[in-house]
Amino acid sequence: MKNLSKIKVVREDLIYRELEVFLNFLNNKIFPQNRNKIFQAFPKLRSDIEKANNTKDKKEIVYQFIFNFYNDNKEKINEIIEESEKLIEAKGEIALKTLSRLMDYEWSNRIIYYAIPTILPFSPFKEISFNFSILGKIYGKDKKDVLYVAIHEISHLVFYDILGKMEIKMENDIKNYFKEALAVVLINQQPLSNILGLKDYTGNPEIQDIFIKEKDDKEIRLIDFIGKYYQTIKIERKERFNTFIKEILNMIIPLSENFSEKRKIWNTYGNKIFEDKNLLKQYRIPIKIRGLEN
Repeated sequence: MKNLSKIKVVREDLIYRELEVFLNFLNNKIFPQNRNKIFQAFPKLRSDIEKANNTKDKKEIVYQFIFNFYNDNKEKINEIIEESEKLIEAKGEIALKTLSRLMDYEWSNRIIYYAIPTILPFSPFKEISFNFSILGKIYGKDKKDVLYVAIHEISHLVFYDILGKMEIKMENDIKNYFKEALAVVLINQQPLSNILGLKDYTGNPEIQDIFIKEKDDKEIRLIDFIGKYYQTIKIERKERFNTFIKEILNMIIPLSENFSEKRKIWNTYGNKIFEDKNLLKQYRIPIKIRGLEN
Protein backbone atom coordinates (compact mmCIF):
# COMPACT_ATOMS: atom_id res chain seq x y z
CA MET A 1 0.00 0.00 0.00
CA LYS A 2 1.93 3.00 -1.31
CA ASN A 3 0.10 5.79 0.54
CA LEU A 4 -0.53 4.16 3.91
CA SER A 5 -1.34 6.94 6.32
CA LYS A 6 -0.18 7.14 9.91
CA ILE A 7 -1.36 8.29 13.33
CA LYS A 8 0.62 10.78 15.42
CA VAL A 9 -0.10 11.57 19.08
CA VAL A 10 0.03 15.31 19.74
CA ARG A 11 1.76 16.66 22.85
CA GLU A 12 2.04 20.38 22.10
CA ASP A 13 -0.23 23.16 23.42
CA LEU A 14 -2.69 20.74 25.02
CA ILE A 15 -4.22 23.27 27.41
CA TYR A 16 -5.06 25.71 24.62
CA ARG A 17 -6.35 22.89 22.42
CA GLU A 18 -8.54 21.80 25.35
CA LEU A 19 -9.87 25.32 25.78
CA GLU A 20 -10.95 25.40 22.13
CA VAL A 21 -12.85 22.10 22.21
CA PHE A 22 -14.37 22.78 25.65
CA LEU A 23 -15.75 26.15 24.53
CA ASN A 24 -17.01 24.59 21.29
CA PHE A 25 -19.02 21.87 23.00
CA LEU A 26 -20.20 24.04 25.86
CA ASN A 27 -21.88 26.22 23.21
CA ASN A 28 -22.68 23.67 20.50
CA LYS A 29 -26.30 23.72 19.33
CA ILE A 30 -25.92 20.68 17.04
CA PHE A 31 -24.75 18.33 19.82
CA PRO A 32 -26.36 19.78 22.99
CA GLN A 33 -25.95 16.55 24.99
CA ASN A 34 -22.17 16.99 24.95
CA ARG A 35 -22.58 20.04 27.19
CA ASN A 36 -24.50 17.85 29.63
CA LYS A 37 -21.76 15.21 29.50
CA ILE A 38 -19.15 17.84 30.39
CA PHE A 39 -21.17 19.10 33.33
CA GLN A 40 -21.87 15.56 34.55
CA ALA A 41 -18.13 14.85 34.49
CA PHE A 42 -17.19 18.18 36.09
CA PRO A 43 -20.01 19.46 38.33
CA LYS A 44 -17.85 22.21 39.87
CA LEU A 45 -17.14 23.63 36.42
CA ARG A 46 -20.87 23.84 35.85
CA SER A 47 -21.40 25.62 39.15
CA ASP A 48 -18.64 28.13 38.44
CA ILE A 49 -19.89 28.85 34.91
CA GLU A 50 -23.45 29.41 36.12
CA LYS A 51 -22.16 32.02 38.57
CA ALA A 52 -20.20 33.89 35.88
CA ASN A 53 -21.42 37.32 34.78
CA ASN A 54 -20.40 37.33 31.12
CA THR A 55 -18.78 35.37 28.29
CA LYS A 56 -15.29 36.68 29.09
CA ASP A 57 -15.58 35.48 32.68
CA LYS A 58 -16.84 32.07 31.52
CA LYS A 59 -13.88 31.66 29.16
CA GLU A 60 -11.46 32.48 31.96
CA ILE A 61 -13.21 30.00 34.27
CA VAL A 62 -12.91 27.22 31.69
CA TYR A 63 -9.25 28.02 31.06
CA GLN A 64 -8.41 28.07 34.76
CA PHE A 65 -10.27 24.79 35.31
CA ILE A 66 -8.34 23.06 32.51
CA PHE A 67 -5.02 24.51 33.70
CA ASN A 68 -5.61 23.31 37.26
CA PHE A 69 -6.78 19.87 36.15
CA TYR A 70 -3.69 19.35 34.01
CA ASN A 71 -1.45 20.59 36.81
CA ASP A 72 -3.09 18.31 39.39
CA ASN A 73 -2.86 15.27 37.09
CA LYS A 74 0.42 16.03 35.31
CA GLU A 75 2.19 12.75 36.01
CA LYS A 76 -0.79 10.58 35.10
CA ILE A 77 -1.44 12.52 31.88
CA ASN A 78 2.20 12.21 30.80
CA GLU A 79 2.09 8.49 31.53
CA ILE A 80 -1.06 8.02 29.43
CA ILE A 81 0.41 9.98 26.51
CA GLU A 82 3.59 7.88 26.60
CA GLU A 83 1.53 4.67 26.66
CA SER A 84 -0.53 5.98 23.73
CA GLU A 85 2.56 6.71 21.67
CA LYS A 86 3.91 3.21 22.29
CA LEU A 87 0.58 1.63 21.32
CA ILE A 88 0.39 3.59 18.07
CA GLU A 89 3.99 2.66 17.29
CA ALA A 90 3.25 -1.03 17.91
CA LYS A 91 -0.16 -1.44 16.27
CA GLY A 92 -1.09 1.72 14.37
CA GLU A 93 0.12 0.57 10.97
CA ILE A 94 -1.51 -2.88 11.04
CA ALA A 95 -4.77 -1.39 12.32
CA LEU A 96 -4.90 1.14 9.48
CA LYS A 97 -4.05 -1.54 6.90
CA THR A 98 -6.84 -3.74 8.22
CA LEU A 99 -9.37 -0.90 8.20
CA SER A 100 -8.40 -0.04 4.61
CA ARG A 101 -9.02 -3.66 3.55
CA LEU A 102 -12.41 -3.76 5.26
CA MET A 103 -13.45 -0.56 3.49
CA ASP A 104 -11.66 -1.28 0.18
CA TYR A 105 -10.01 2.10 0.58
CA GLU A 106 -6.64 3.48 -0.46
CA TRP A 107 -5.45 6.93 0.48
CA SER A 108 -4.73 9.17 -2.52
CA ASN A 109 -1.83 10.65 -0.57
CA ARG A 110 -0.12 9.91 2.73
CA ILE A 111 -2.09 11.54 5.52
CA ILE A 112 -1.01 12.06 9.11
CA TYR A 113 -3.98 11.75 11.45
CA TYR A 114 -3.36 13.78 14.59
CA ALA A 115 -4.54 12.18 17.83
CA ILE A 116 -5.01 14.87 20.47
CA PRO A 117 -5.51 13.90 24.13
CA THR A 118 -8.50 15.49 25.84
CA ILE A 119 -10.12 15.41 29.25
CA LEU A 120 -13.53 15.72 27.65
CA PRO A 121 -15.73 12.69 28.47
CA PHE A 122 -16.08 11.98 24.71
CA SER A 123 -13.82 11.96 21.65
CA PRO A 124 -14.74 14.45 18.89
CA PHE A 125 -13.08 14.60 15.47
CA LYS A 126 -12.44 17.34 12.91
CA GLU A 127 -10.94 17.01 9.43
CA ILE A 128 -7.76 14.90 9.81
CA SER A 129 -7.47 15.26 13.59
CA PHE A 130 -9.41 13.80 16.47
CA ASN A 131 -9.42 14.02 20.23
CA PHE A 132 -9.15 10.88 22.31
CA SER A 133 -10.55 11.06 25.81
CA ILE A 134 -8.08 10.22 28.57
CA LEU A 135 -10.50 11.09 31.38
CA GLY A 136 -11.48 7.48 32.10
CA LYS A 137 -7.84 6.40 32.23
CA ILE A 138 -6.98 9.26 34.59
CA TYR A 139 -9.67 8.01 36.97
CA GLY A 140 -8.80 4.35 36.35
CA LYS A 141 -12.35 3.61 35.16
CA ASP A 142 -12.00 3.17 31.41
CA LYS A 143 -9.91 0.81 29.31
CA LYS A 144 -10.53 2.60 26.00
CA ASP A 145 -7.28 3.66 24.39
CA VAL A 146 -5.98 5.86 21.60
CA LEU A 147 -5.90 3.07 18.98
CA TYR A 148 -9.56 2.14 19.41
CA VAL A 149 -10.56 5.81 19.22
CA ALA A 150 -8.29 6.38 16.21
CA ILE A 151 -9.79 3.56 14.16
CA HIS A 152 -13.34 4.51 15.16
CA GLU A 153 -12.84 8.14 14.13
CA ILE A 154 -10.77 7.41 11.01
CA SER A 155 -13.54 5.08 9.82
CA HIS A 156 -15.80 8.16 9.85
CA LEU A 157 -13.30 10.21 7.86
CA VAL A 158 -12.85 7.44 5.28
CA PHE A 159 -16.63 7.02 5.01
CA TYR A 160 -17.05 10.76 4.40
CA ASP A 161 -14.41 10.64 1.66
CA ILE A 162 -16.10 7.67 -0.01
CA LEU A 163 -19.49 9.36 0.27
CA GLY A 164 -18.15 12.56 -1.30
CA LYS A 165 -16.63 10.71 -4.25
CA MET A 166 -19.88 8.84 -4.82
CA GLU A 167 -21.77 12.16 -4.68
CA ILE A 168 -24.41 10.73 -2.37
CA LYS A 169 -26.27 13.36 -0.37
CA MET A 170 -27.46 12.61 3.17
CA GLU A 171 -29.04 14.71 5.88
CA ASN A 172 -26.78 15.17 8.91
CA ASP A 173 -28.97 13.27 11.37
CA ILE A 174 -29.13 10.05 9.37
CA LYS A 175 -25.47 10.45 8.38
CA ASN A 176 -24.45 10.64 12.05
CA TYR A 177 -26.47 7.56 13.01
CA PHE A 178 -25.19 5.60 10.03
CA LYS A 179 -21.49 6.44 10.48
CA GLU A 180 -21.64 5.45 14.16
CA ALA A 181 -23.37 2.15 13.39
CA LEU A 182 -20.94 1.49 10.53
CA ALA A 183 -17.96 2.03 12.85
CA VAL A 184 -19.36 -0.66 15.17
CA VAL A 185 -19.77 -3.11 12.28
CA LEU A 186 -16.22 -2.53 11.04
CA ILE A 187 -14.59 -2.70 14.46
CA ASN A 188 -16.31 -6.01 15.18
CA GLN A 189 -14.84 -7.59 12.04
CA GLN A 190 -11.91 -9.95 12.36
CA PRO A 191 -9.01 -9.45 12.58
CA LEU A 192 -9.59 -5.78 13.45
CA SER A 193 -11.39 -6.55 16.70
CA ASN A 194 -8.45 -8.69 17.82
CA ILE A 195 -5.93 -5.99 16.93
CA LEU A 196 -7.91 -3.47 18.99
CA GLY A 197 -8.51 -5.94 21.83
CA LEU A 198 -12.28 -5.47 21.62
CA LYS A 199 -15.08 -8.03 21.73
CA ASP A 200 -18.77 -7.44 20.97
CA TYR A 201 -18.25 -3.69 20.67
CA THR A 202 -21.58 -1.82 20.88
CA GLY A 203 -20.59 1.75 20.05
CA ASN A 204 -22.01 5.05 21.26
CA PRO A 205 -25.13 4.99 23.47
CA GLU A 206 -27.37 6.84 21.02
CA ILE A 207 -27.25 4.05 18.41
CA GLN A 208 -27.65 1.03 20.69
CA ASP A 209 -31.44 1.28 20.86
CA ILE A 210 -32.27 2.28 17.29
CA PHE A 211 -34.31 -0.48 15.67
CA ILE A 212 -35.28 -1.24 12.07
CA LYS A 213 -38.42 -3.18 11.08
CA GLU A 214 -37.89 -5.56 8.18
CA LYS A 215 -40.32 -7.74 6.24
CA ASP A 216 -42.52 -10.04 8.31
CA ASP A 217 -42.38 -7.30 10.96
CA LYS A 218 -39.04 -8.57 12.17
CA GLU A 219 -37.33 -5.99 14.38
CA ILE A 220 -33.55 -5.71 14.32
CA ARG A 221 -31.07 -3.21 15.76
CA LEU A 222 -29.69 -0.71 13.25
CA ILE A 223 -26.19 -2.00 14.06
CA ASP A 224 -27.20 -5.60 13.28
CA PHE A 225 -29.13 -4.54 10.17
CA ILE A 226 -26.05 -2.83 8.72
CA GLY A 227 -23.85 -5.71 9.86
CA LYS A 228 -26.07 -8.23 8.10
CA TYR A 229 -25.81 -6.36 4.81
CA TYR A 230 -22.06 -5.97 5.19
CA GLN A 231 -21.84 -9.75 5.67
CA THR A 232 -24.08 -10.45 2.67
CA ILE A 233 -22.67 -7.97 0.18
CA LYS A 234 -19.03 -7.52 1.14
CA ILE A 235 -18.15 -10.93 2.54
CA GLU A 236 -20.50 -13.46 0.92
CA ARG A 237 -20.96 -11.78 -2.47
CA LYS A 238 -17.40 -10.40 -2.32
CA GLU A 239 -18.51 -7.06 -3.73
CA ARG A 240 -16.57 -3.85 -3.19
CA PHE A 241 -17.33 -1.72 -0.14
CA ASN A 242 -18.78 0.94 -2.45
CA THR A 243 -21.47 -1.50 -3.57
CA PHE A 244 -22.40 -2.19 0.04
CA ILE A 245 -22.63 1.55 0.74
CA LYS A 246 -24.79 2.22 -2.32
CA GLU A 247 -27.22 -0.62 -1.63
CA ILE A 248 -27.77 0.04 2.04
CA LEU A 249 -27.97 3.82 1.69
CA ASN A 250 -30.59 3.40 -1.03
CA MET A 251 -32.71 1.70 1.64
CA ILE A 252 -32.18 4.06 4.54
CA ILE A 253 -31.80 7.56 3.03
CA PRO A 254 -35.57 7.72 2.33
CA LEU A 255 -36.00 7.33 6.10
CA SER A 256 -34.20 10.58 6.96
CA GLU A 257 -37.20 12.12 8.69
CA ASN A 258 -37.52 9.11 10.98
CA PHE A 259 -33.88 9.38 12.00
CA SER A 260 -34.26 13.11 12.59
CA GLU A 261 -37.14 12.35 14.97
CA LYS A 262 -34.84 10.00 16.89
CA ARG A 263 -32.15 12.70 17.01
CA LYS A 264 -34.62 15.21 18.46
CA ILE A 265 -35.42 12.79 21.28
CA TRP A 266 -31.72 12.16 21.91
CA ASN A 267 -30.82 15.86 21.84
CA THR A 268 -33.60 16.58 24.34
CA TYR A 269 -33.05 13.76 26.83
CA GLY A 270 -29.68 12.11 26.15
CA ASN A 271 -28.81 9.34 28.60
CA LYS A 272 -31.96 10.10 30.61
CA ILE A 273 -33.72 7.97 27.98
CA PHE A 274 -32.28 4.87 29.65
CA GLU A 275 -33.68 5.91 33.04
CA ASP A 276 -37.27 6.37 31.86
CA LYS A 277 -39.22 3.35 30.56
CA ASN A 278 -41.61 5.47 28.48
CA LEU A 279 -38.82 7.46 26.82
CA LEU A 280 -36.87 4.31 26.08
CA LYS A 281 -39.97 2.67 24.62
CA GLN A 282 -40.51 5.69 22.39
CA TYR A 283 -36.87 5.74 21.29
CA ARG A 284 -36.99 2.03 20.48
CA ILE A 285 -40.01 2.29 18.17
CA PRO A 286 -38.62 0.64 15.01
CA ILE A 287 -38.17 2.48 11.73
CA LYS A 288 -39.76 0.50 8.92
CA ILE A 289 -37.78 0.05 5.73
CA ARG A 290 -39.89 1.20 2.79
CA GLY A 291 -40.48 -1.41 0.15
CA LEU A 292 -40.39 -4.23 2.69
CA GLU A 293 -44.03 -4.05 3.67
CA ASN A 294 -45.93 -7.33 3.73
